[in-house]
Amino acid sequence: MSIVAVDLGKTGCRIRATSGAATVSAHGAGVPGLADSDGDVRAFDAIVTTLGGLDLPTPVASIGVGAAGAEAAPAAARALADRVAQHLDAPTAVTTDAVTAHAGAFEGMPGTMVIVGTGTVLLTLDRAGTLSQVDGWGPWLGDEGSGRAIGQEGLRAVLAAHDGRGPATALTAAALDLHAPLSTLPRWVADTAAPARQLARFAPRVLQAAAAGDPVARDIVERAVDAVLQACVAASGPYCLLGGIAGSEVFGGALRARLRERGLEVVEPRGDALDGAEYIARTPASPYEGSVVRRG
Repeated sequence: MSIVAVDLGKTGCRIRATSGAATVSAHGAGVPGLADSDGDVRAFDAIVTTLGGLDLPTPVASIGVGAAGAEAAPAAARALADRVAQHLDAPTAVTTDAVTAHAGAFEGMPGTMVIVGTGTVLLTLDRAGTLSQVDGWGPWLGDEGSGRAIGQEGLRAVLAAHDGRGPATALTAAALDLHAPLSTLPRWVADTAAPARQLARFAPRVLQAAAAGDPVARDIVERAVDAVLQACVAASGPYCLLGGIAGSEVFGGALRARLRERGLEVVEPRGDALDGAEYIARTPASPYEGSVVRRG
């Protein structure tokens, strides 16, 4: 019997099936999140499509799913669990991708998972076994210091330079390389089904420009690091950093240094979100159970 682990984020869907020593995996497209319109349907379709590229080694014993937005849309999380359990005819556990990231990194031990990717969320498991969250409130009310925030600030700086409200910046050439003309940037963002993800596409260009010394980009990254640092101070350590933005040297290196300056411990993860999803699938009595929906 195989254990299936799913890591479903806004930019990608990763699935891994493990049976004894045999492991197979597949990668597909992500979805805006369970809290988005028809979130459970989109998430189910993404999982089924990615499963289509997977040759499962044995029948499925259980499946663990970490899905972006599950904490903000519990009804959608329940609906997704029902759909997946019925489709695979197997016990299914659905939780947020932040929980599976924490489970992968800490395996039920106390600490704070700091995830900085398209969004920003911090999840803390304290010594009493209580889970608490800092930020993760989405692109319009939170996600401070995230890829969305960095990309958005970068494009704002480009348009400010374009109409004379701000200093010249190397980000202008980066923006033109991504999309032209500049006058249509607002529509480029607004006309997509996932504006936050579209804005986050510019974040790597901002990080690159900051690493190259562009003062405007450096200021944006420094402010983003400070925002995440303040969120860390509101949580408790040790801290483990994950996500594409946190994994960059210009951002992650600065955040690690700022945390250590304050005497706060930074640790490496024991595993990733797929390991966490497998942990959730295998461990029905874990400290995370209050944040998990189970069906089947």
